Amino acid sequence: MISSRRGAIATTSGLGRRSDAPNGRRNRRRRGDGAAAARPPSSDNRTDFTVRRSVPDVSNANPVERWQARLEEAGELTPELVERISQCHGDRGVRAIEAVGEHRVKSYRDFTIVVGYEDEYIVEDGGCTCKDTEYNLDDDDPTDLCWHALAVAIARRVGHVDYHDMWYSDVRELL
Repeated sequence: MISSRRGAIATTSGLGRRSDAPNGRRNRRRRGDGAAAARPPSSDNRTDFTVRRSVPDVSNANPVERWQARLEEAGELTPELVERISQCHGDRGVRAIEAVGEHRVKSYRDFTIVVGYEDEYIVEDGGCTCKDTEYNLDDDDPTDLCWHALAVAIARRVGHVDYHDMWYSDVRELL
């Protein structure tokens, strides 16, 4: 358990890179489409959850880009990275790390989902369907991300996304 001024944050054991999970962004297609439609790469790092092979130059990067680059390089959540994320994002960062540790980030053919406390939230291209994103976040502040979007960014970089080869829309109908 790692502690800070905010109290216990998370254990980092078991949050290393899994070799059985595919890395990187997958082409997505919605039901009924004939071919997979690739999404164009985004230059806005808030929405770039792609796992890269090489670490970019972060000398002029914002705090979010710096911890993302370090996490990508390490391939696992280290105590230093847990502290850096929690300092940068506060309680949202702590919740995101907990969600990754509890395997609550799930990727389907059409969406990536984070299982929240009250509902499941769709995170796509850095945006989220939660009320925090809708009402409380500043689009101009790169550190202002909901914990669901942070959890997806972290989980993809450490290989802790639970992949399901099915459509989320089909699963949602069963719930």
